[in-house]
Amino acid sequence: MSSNLFAGTMAEMTAPKIVEAAKRGAGVLLSIGVMENHGPHLPIGTDAYIAGSLCKMTQVYAAAEGVELLIAPPFYWGINQVLDALPFSFRIRPEIAGGLLRDVIDTLVDNGFNDVLLVSHHGDLAHNKMLLAGVEEQQARGRKGVRWAYAPVRWRLMGRLGHTGQEPVWLPWEPPANIEAFRTTGILGVHADEYETAAIVRFQPELVDYEKLRDLPPTNLTMKDLERWRKGGEEAKAVTPDGYFGAPNPIDPDLWRHFDITARTMAKTIAAERAKAR
Repeated sequence: MSSNLFAGTMAEMTAPKIVEAAKRGAGVLLSIGVMENHGPHLPIGTDAYIAGSLCKMTQVYAAAEGVELLIAPPFYWGINQVLDALPFSFRIRPEIAGGLLRDVIDTLVDNGFNDVLLVSHHGDLAHNKMLLAGVEEQQARGRKGVRWAYAPVRWRLMGRLGHTGQEPVWLPWEPPANIEAFRTTGILGVHADEYETAAIVRFQPELVDYEKLRDLPPTNLTMKDLERWRKGGEEAKAVTPDGYFGAPNPIDPDLWRHFDITARTMAKTIAAERAKAR
């Protein structure tokens, strides 16, 4: 896939073409990420790239099911609270990020898109609370088609937000059993680890610093370290001074398929909902 974040999105379409798609009943995927330090081997746009790749795969799989989805221009100014002390983790104030999200969604809905699905690949709790508040506000305004389609399953973000995934704010899909059917190092990883490396190597291989990656050792951190890391700021910097948490080198060449399975599952759920509504 292209390393151009705008590739395949509305940014490359004319306004009349987008209007036509809205009139046909197309849905929209809104790719959400941040610009954040991802160690010495991955680009700072890793989260945005993975979210964008998920949107592009979901779009293709949904089309095969007869559902048209457009991809909105990417939203990549989310919140970095955990790693804000590390170099080039851009610090966006929650009120700014939240206001920008509202404006972007308002533009999509006001121009005729009833189904707007958020796809966010970023684990920072402050960021995800901002997204949840944004979706809840849209639904309170009667916009029930604005929902959250993807928050990383392996980070258990729904649970950390006090949700099950069956609430109205979510696109309700269950992770299939084969989403875990990959060999991993077994090392606790949450950031710039084997999963994220596998995704970028697959989708944006030209952006990986392979020389740095080759010799990067795993961090071998514990759940107690993770609790400290999530406090953010200097605490997180002390735990992960090199900007990664986990094993950077995947041992399974198919690990990237974790994201492919996710996209296939989301597409099938979207198609099933559309079929039921007809």
